[in-house]
Amino acid sequence: MIIHTLGPSSTDSYAAAESLLKSEEDDIVEYPSFDSLLHNLDQLKGQQVLFPVAFKSARKEYGWKEFNYDYWDKVELVKVFKKNTKPMVLVKNTKYVENTAMIHPATTIFMKKYLEKIADRTLIHFTDSKYKAWTAFRKKKMKYTIISEDVYEKEKYPEHRVEERYEPVMVWCLYKINE
Repeated sequence: MIIHTLGPSSTDSYAAAESLLKSEEDDIVEYPSFDSLLHNLDQLKGQQVLFPVAFKSARKEYGWKEFNYDYWDKVELVKVFKKNTKPMVLVKNTKYVENTAMIHPATTIFMKKYLEKIADRTLIHFTDSKYKAWTAFRKKKMKYTIISEDVYEKEKYPEHRVEERYEPVMVWCLYKINE
């Protein structure tokens, strides 16, 4: 079985795909975004793709619901399961240069609720994965991001401070691409 999903190996999608591997022949093919995976879907006939129901594109109004309806006649839903996401943390850069946040669209509700709670009008930008958001946050010295806690612990800077922590349950859908 070959499972195509979001990478790199630090993503929740990759961890969920790993939980489905059963033999040495099984493998995971990682993509930089779900958009790029969708772009290549026609070449994946007979293989499998894994999406969280929280999937949302960073580029357009398109997510799991749209995929499920858009491709209803090209895919077969073979497995639905629940798995906690890796713990996530909302991080503030205490020495920020840009008064902006960079997040993955699926984490929008966490950031909006946090900003509303503290009456902060920081502008939110989106990218394809939490890891890409983390990378941009550090490189551009942005004010906020949301990243998996394990990545944060390995790569944090002294000026980074955890404001909130989340560990929601995610529903995952494994599809087989019709031949």
